Amino acid sequence: MAKKIAVTNQKGGVGKTTTCINISAELARLGKKVLAIDLDHQANLTKVLSGGESKFNLTVADLFSNHKVKIEDAIHQAKSDGDYIDNLYYIPSHITLSRQIEQCLTRVHRERILQRHLKKLEGDYDIILLDCPPSLSLSVTNAMLIADLFLMPIDGGRFALDGLSDLLDAIEEVKETNDVNFAVFRNEYASQNKLMNDFLTEQLQVINGKVLKSKVRRSEAIGQASVTAQPLKYYSKSALANRDYKELAKEILERI
Repeated sequence: MAKKIAVTNQKGGVGKTTTCINISAELARLGKKVLAIDLDHQANLTKVLSGGESKFNLTVADLFSNHKVKIEDAIHQAKSDGDYIDNLYYIPSHITLSRQIEQCLTRVHRERILQRHLKKLEGDYDIILLDCPPSLSLSVTNAMLIADLFLMPIDGGRFALDGLSDLLDAIEEVKETNDVNFAVFRNEYASQNKLMNDFLTEQLQVINGKVLKSKVRRSEAIGQASVTAQPLKYYSKSALANRDYKELAKEILERI
């Protein structure tokens, strides 16, 4: 059965989508068959893993709007610069997702919509990554219900940890357990920012054991790769942050 990882944080701009893109590419490189699901109506993950495509017959919005849709028909193989990426697949999102989510709010078992679709894929993938928007929308609660690990990037800002406790409370409520498997890691890490690094290290002591050793350094190449609709390793093999994603992927595998 595929291990499911929800990349989530209520704070926007901390690098959830870039993390999901580059970790999925790295896990695929390690030989894992990976499916990335874009649960954000902005569809940024879709733009990168599709190699810049924007038109799809079926998207994740259709999965929420119609239980009869075959999830297999919404899956595409990821591409970079026109070439397919081995072992990496994705389900695209669309701007209409937010509207479809609103229409689902009165449905029975609405928090299990994604779970029911994914049951049809049992045995097909090793890892499923869920790219969550910075909210507690129905798409996120669907991800919360099925996730085996919650991966939470935090950036180097003063308010990096804001909302973390509320998010954990929400996850515990949805999963009906106090034993949530989550991991936090430093994203956009700048080693020279000693004051902020010391502050965050102190703040993170309250979740000792849940903080990953891996850190993803701040790099202009990461943003440039997204603009060109490529995972970092395909945009620039020499970028130092590639090492960070390799270490992060290995540490994630240990957690699941």
